[in-house]
Amino acid sequence: MTTNPTPRIIPYHIKPTLLIPNSPKPLLLYKKCFLRNGKVNIALAYDTFTKNGWDPQWVTTYGNTQRSHYHPATHEVMVVLSGPGTIRWGTADLSDDPQKHTYGTPGTDFEEGSMFIEVEAGDLFVIPTGVAHKSFDVRAVDPDPTAFVGSLQVKGFTMMGAYPRGMSWGWAEGGQHVGAYEDVWRVRNADLDPVLGAEGGINVFWNRRGSSL
Repeated sequence: MTTNPTPRIIPYHIKPTLLIPNSPKPLLLYKKCFLRNGKVNIALAYDTFTKNGWDPQWVTTYGNTQRSHYHPATHEVMVVLSGPGTIRWGTADLSDDPQKHTYGTPGTDFEEGSMFIEVEAGDLFVIPTGVAHKSFDVRAVDPDPTAFVGSLQVKGFTMMGAYPRGMSWGWAEGGQHVGAYEDVWRVRNADLDPVLGAEGGINVFWNRRGSSL
């Protein structure tokens, strides 16, 4: 079995905010990746990433406490292994309270202008350096992270993430690169798309005029 050779790709252009660099390159959503009988073939996803020079570094099941963050020195690929779930894109948290920066008021608890995408198994995102994201499961209502970890099972909203070989993923939150956004945007493209290799994907969408620095 091989992955869908021509997944439908949806680009999202996310502008900088006062606190988040985001990117001139579009965020890319690939639909229905690595699916077999409605489930993601995790081994195929892993092998495809590594073959194309993207090394998987984590698998995570989400509650509702992740902070909005971005990677200042690398691009990232994330594939939804199980769902459903929600990802908020493009804005910084303004509150330290997990309930508020997840379910609070735009402009008070997190920056205005957020983009929310509901995701399901087989959704895959290729994320340019600097684009903020926060993943959460609206069904995980327990605000106690200790209780969440104590009852953790590999189900619910789970994703796997990978990064171009040799790149350090790092973690930055809102405000850390104010005045230096162009340094984040200058991170070079990966040599290959994590799913499509040398053809399509970032080779097209990230090399268009106005989408690459």
